[in-house]
Formats: sequence, C-alpha cells, structure tokens
Amino acid sequence: MKVAVFRRPGVIELQRRPVPTIGPDELLVRVRATSICGTDLRIARHGHFKLPAGQPRVLGHETAGAVVEVGSAVSGYRVGDRVSVTPNVGCWNCEF
Repeated sequence: MKVAVFRRPGVIELQRRPVPTIGPDELLVRVRATSICGTDLRIARHGHFKLPAGQPRVLGHETAGAVVEVGSAVSGYRVGDRVSVTPNVGCWNCEF
C-alpha cells in the first residue's frame, strides 16, 4: 500500500508498505479517502515535540473506506461495509 511518511519538518516521502495483518479484535479497511487536519499540517511544517528526530510517522487519520477483513472477535461489521474513522475519544454517553 502507499503511505505518505513524515520524516522531518518539510520532508514527506511516498513509500510502499505491506498491508497490515489484523488481530482478532480489529478490522482492515481499504482507505478510499483521507485527509490531514491542522495539527498534521503543523507537524509537517514544524515537527512535534512528541516525535523524536528520525522517527517516521504516517500522518492523515481522518479516513473513509470499505472493510476488507474482519477479525474473528469482531461483531457488527462485514466485508464490504463502508466506514469512516474518526480517532477521537468519545463521551460514551451515546451510540456515536
């Protein structure tokens, strides 16, 4: 798969990486669209204090795509389901 890897401020490389292997409680999603947020843009331009020099990082975490593999312990998802991923911590007071 192709990934854009942040190497250091001002340097992002396009790389090919193997498709991840999922665990029993995970989904594999084929990403159809992704974006970067303001924080990602700031990291790309200026770095981040939690990213030590030389530690590559794939930026872009707001994604949408389709489920291509479902872990054995996962329920409620099927191959082909269209999903979006918003990696925020919820309030746990509603289904969202």
